[in-house]
Amino acid sequence: MTAGDPRAEHVFQKDVEDTYAHIVTRVKAANEEEAATAGEEQIQLVPENGDQTISFIVPDGPPPEELRFEGPDADTIDMNEVRRMLQLRWDVFNGFSSDLKEALKSQSLEQVNKVLGRIKVDEAERVVGLLDSAGILNFAEGGIRDETGRQSGADEEGDEEEMKA
Repeated sequence: MTAGDPRAEHVFQKDVEDTYAHIVTRVKAANEEEAATAGEEQIQLVPENGDQTISFIVPDGPPPEELRFEGPDADTIDMNEVRRMLQLRWDVFNGFSSDLKEALKSQSLEQVNKVLGRIKVDEAERVVGLLDSAGILNFAEGGIRDETGRQSGADEEGDEEEMKA
């Protein structure tokens, strides 16, 4: 370009300017699209089926000084591990915003979903992950599950194949 035809420099400069203008236009369009869809995407907790319920185990406070477990397996329980988990639950709960804490205390899935709906998706995903890891989020199936005659997973696959045959 330094020793060549001066028209080449003009063509090169025009190409750079056109490319720059195209990038600016695409960035504006992408930002507009993102702004338009930002309100549409949200995280909501929904039971997988009608028999399942979602509830919240909300701590009343930090773990008490003295923990006691009574029952047949009392000697196999590691109280330090229990205390650590209870403290984790309390710490995670305290880290949430006041509106999320109130929604969790209400035990209302609808209220929790309203709060999650106002949070950006990546933050809501983080919150749900924390709820799960701290044992605050509880999925339970209602009713009675009849597993009479059912065997381990390997045998179930064989049974399914027999039914198909």
